[in-house]
Amino acid sequence: MYQRKGSPPTWDDVPEEFQAEIAALDKLDDNTLWQIFHSHKTAADMEEYNTLLEKNSSSALTENERLNLISLRQEADLFMFRKAQAAVLLRWCGYSLPHP
Repeated sequence: MYQRKGSPPTWDDVPEEFQAEIAALDKLDDNTLWQIFHSHKTAADMEEYNTLLEKNSSSALTENERLNLISLRQEADLFMFRKAQAAVLLRWCGYSLPHP
């Protein structure tokens, strides 16, 4: 583990609904943060999300599909906030991160 200096990076810009989960990342070990940083959504998740987005653009969603799209959007948002915060914390620890 690299030396952490000062307070951990803040997550104040994160929407309130995700703040508790993002704040919890501060307590994770470096290996777990690296796993989050390198994680990916599955092709099936992305395909379902994209299919629902396309149907939504033509106003063809059923109520269940609309609720599923909302849920998938929240999952995707949380996923990206987790990855971003993991990257910030790893940099704070002194790690050099690869460029995408």
